Amino acid sequence: NITRAEFVTVIVKAFQLGEHEGKTFADTQTHWAKGAIATVAAAGIVAGYSDNSFGPDDFITREQMAAIVVRAANLAATDKSVNFPDSADISDWAGTALATATAKGLINGYEDGTVKPKVNTTRAQAVAVILRALQAKK
Repeated sequence: NITRAEFVTVIVKAFQLGEHEGKTFADTQTHWAKGAIATVAAAGIVAGYSDNSFGPDDFITREQMAAIVVRAANLAATDKSVNFPDSADISDWAGTALATATAKGLINGYEDGTVKPKVNTTRAQAVAVILRALQAKK
């Protein structure tokens, strides 16, 4: 699995965002990824769980990954809805991002037809999604 801090660090490097001063969350003030987290927060790519909490060492879920990568790649939102057997499990805040990520081919469903929005993302899945997003951005 990949943590939220690791994922946004890869996002900063992959999308060549460069470090910028930005929001420092209470739980990131002394974290090794403080700079990357501040950069993506300054760019409007992440907002955190709250004003004071980012959860840098939490594993990132598929719906969180979708929201971050769609914003990082600046992909136009789709008006399509997500149609998976477990679509009801998608958080309200992640619906448009997950629909966009699936419509653009960044995220695919599993063999059983589900998307598993709240399942932790593996490093391999994260890299595949980021590479697809970089291609979609071109």
